[in-house]
Amino acid sequence: MNLPLETPVRLGRSRTASGTINVVPELRSYRYDPKPCRLSAMQMLVLQLVCCGLADKEIAYLLGVCSATVKAHMSRAIREMGLYRRHQLVRYVFENGLFDPEAAQAEILRRRKAA
Repeated sequence: MNLPLETPVRLGRSRTASGTINVVPELRSYRYDPKPCRLSAMQMLVLQLVCCGLADKEIAYLLGVCSATVKAHMSRAIREMGLYRRHQLVRYVFENGLFDPEAAQAEILRRRKAA
C-alpha cells in the first residue's frame, strides 16, 4: 500500500519527501500542566526509585511487595497529578527539583543490606 508522503504515519507524526518521519511541531511544544497534590510516602518512595532507573521488579524486591503493588502506586500518583504517562511524572519530578539522588541511593543501599 503506497500512501502519499504527507499522509500521517501515526498520530502527531508525518512523513517527509525523504521518507523520514517527523513529529508535528504543534505536538512537540505540548506542555502538560500537572495539578498539585499530596503523594503518600510510599508513592514518593516508589517514584524516587523509578527516578533512579530501577525497574518495577527491582523496586518490588527492595520494598518487599509484588510488582503489581509498585505499578498501582505509580498509577495512583500519575492519576492524582492529573498526568497520563509515567514519563510525564518522572519529568515533573526532575524539573521541579523533587528528586534527591543521594537520599534515593542511600535508601536503595539501606534496603539492599536489609534484604
